[in-house]
Amino acid sequence: MKNSHTGKNLIKMTAVLCASSMVLGGCGLFSGEEEKPSVSIVRESMADDYNVVNCERRDVVLTSTVSCSYTQLMEENLAFPVGDKTVAYVYVNEGDEVKEGDLLAKLDVEQLEKDNISMQEEIEKNEFLIKQTDEMIDFYEKKINSASLSLSSKESYLSKLQKLREKRRNYTDQNEFDQIKISANEQQIAAGSLYAGMDGNISFIKNNLQGSNANAQEKVITILNASVCGFQTNDRNAVDYIHVGDRVSVDISTTDTSYDATVTVVDKDAYKIVYELDQPDYSIQMGTRGKVTVVRGEAKNVLSLPVSCVFRTDDFAYVYILNDDGVREMRKVTIGLIGDDYVEITGGISETDTVILRQS
Repeated sequence: MKNSHTGKNLIKMTAVLCASSMVLGGCGLFSGEEEKPSVSIVRESMADDYNVVNCERRDVVLTSTVSCSYTQLMEENLAFPVGDKTVAYVYVNEGDEVKEGDLLAKLDVEQLEKDNISMQEEIEKNEFLIKQTDEMIDFYEKKINSASLSLSSKESYLSKLQKLREKRRNYTDQNEFDQIKISANEQQIAAGSLYAGMDGNISFIKNNLQGSNANAQEKVITILNASVCGFQTNDRNAVDYIHVGDRVSVDISTTDTSYDATVTVVDKDAYKIVYELDQPDYSIQMGTRGKVTVVRGEAKNVLSLPVSCVFRTDDFAYVYILNDDGVREMRKVTIGLIGDDYVEITGGISETDTVILRQS
């Protein structure tokens, strides 16, 4: 509502001032009285240029809006963890349906498999030789402990026993080395096979994958589960104030519809945020654009003023009020939450003060 100060008041005030000047001018100053500097006060009629309001109690809300798009959310990107090997087999094509655990592709690990077979055979052979050697060691130990054994025979048996124990140690060391190598090869063989980690459809296969040289950690196959969809945002700023579990509203302007959703993923490295709808709507087309409104702050039932009333500097905030004489006066205030439309006022003015809105 506009606050009105009529032109009549200003005219009367001007007339009084003129009359006073005439009286003082006619009479002059009292004898010995020096002229003092004067300050001219200009009273402005604010009615024509400004609206005025009072502090009111209300909820102050700060929101932010970010763009999003409808997409398939359940995705698995597969890569070989090792490189410098040829992709020998690719067992699927784009569009194929796969189940969790299905073998999708395999590196050329044939030589590693052959090496392991050869080393395993060597281990079994050495185990047999170790068993034979243990029998011979047991035989000579018993001979050495025989009371009827001559000194020369005992020395001969001791020499043979030493050689047998050295052979046994060599067989054992070789087997331990082969076991370590087999284990390392098995890890590479396992890493050379890609298996589906979930049910879905193959949405991507690297061009000419079979026969190519694999690079470690390079994406070669992607699986999508089309039954799990939702909205997604990629925004480097939004990931700092949107959190998993936040409740949001997703608005679709093209269909004039709104959906309640929950934040389920906030990936700060990829700047990715995922919102899953509380009630899925499978009629939404992939790629549909929307806006997500997020409440970043809220102060309930607090004294507040419209944002356009409050001015801020680096050091303080202030408003303009109308005093009892209708004069505009600057007043410092302390503020709390700055919302979308209103500012929380924590001190400096009361509900009875008349505050000036900015010029429209």
